[in-house]
Amino acid sequence: MVRFYLESLVEGGRQLRRIAVHPLPFRVGRIQGLSLFLASESVSKEHAEIVLRNGALYVQDLGSKNGTFVNSERVGEARLNEGDILHFAQVEFRVGRQEFDETEDLGLEPSTVSLGDMKLPQQFVEGVRELPELLEGRQVTSLFQPIVSLPSGSVAGYEALGRGRHARLPELPLDLFRVAAAVGAEAELSRLFRETALQLVQQKERVRALFVNIHPTELETPTLVPDVVVLRERCPQLRLTLEVHEGTLADLEGVDRLRTQLSRAGVGIAYDNFGAGQARLLELAEVPPHYLKFDMSFVHGIHSAPESRRRLLTSLVTVARDLLVYTVAEGVETSEEADVCMRIGFTHAQGYFYGRPRPISEI
Repeated sequence: MVRFYLESLVEGGRQLRRIAVHPLPFRVGRIQGLSLFLASESVSKEHAEIVLRNGALYVQDLGSKNGTFVNSERVGEARLNEGDILHFAQVEFRVGRQEFDETEDLGLEPSTVSLGDMKLPQQFVEGVRELPELLEGRQVTSLFQPIVSLPSGSVAGYEALGRGRHARLPELPLDLFRVAAAVGAEAELSRLFRETALQLVQQKERVRALFVNIHPTELETPTLVPDVVVLRERCPQLRLTLEVHEGTLADLEGVDRLRTQLSRAGVGIAYDNFGAGQARLLELAEVPPHYLKFDMSFVHGIHSAPESRRRLLTSLVTVARDLLVYTVAEGVETSEEADVCMRIGFTHAQGYFYGRPRPISEI
């Protein structure tokens, strides 16, 4: 059997409460004794009703003053699907669906529940319902930004930057990963971005080196290395490098194991956003990567920065060079910044000064 429920965030967003939509019809409002009592002045006495019609769930607004909203759109009546975000005035819920055996105890809250005005109209992430469509339909693409060698400025490779292509979901990866995090699909989305990037460059002979990102959650999956090895075998002519965020260095043993396994497969590793949180010099010395990508916060305005900042950056680049690590200056946007990065001793650079992210057709 199938039962629907409403999820609400309580305790300042730290706890998730589930309320069974049962029995039906399920009436919501500010009157004691209704299926769902909401003790909020923004909610009308009899605000809305949820009904079952031909096996589908519908919400009907009962002429409320402040409205009923499904996915941020005010409705008079609308069908409800799993993952929809439902507002009764300012009180927010997410629609859930669960299959169960008739003898199974779902552990849901009783039908009649009292909730105050929780003031969390945007705490649930929209797009959860559409995400499976994006993943199953592989509705993503990649743009490619050049990474150049210094001081020549010749293109040494490209970083693949994923983009969404679903009409009702964000395009930028940061926003898409926020949606994926709501349902624990970050690793699946990251893998899809990576596979798509490799597929796009497979027939592009001038792309000889590619940098692709991995999401930190992938470090916990046993399939990461086998998946990367398969991709590497598809493009044997390509020098492949995986970028891991500097924050993952907290798991030094895991990163060391990953680096060793990737090296055996002929795949490099880069630490991305180095210095964004803290410059992990000890970890860098113990598990040196092939590439160290310095966060753009180091680079922006470096030509006009205090001498102390340039000395610090020079010393960090020198440490990396002594460890035989290539260094990449990220976020280079002006010729002045590029000149200083060359003088400091960076081996590579990346940023709008050298090229913006472009589709594969423009490379």
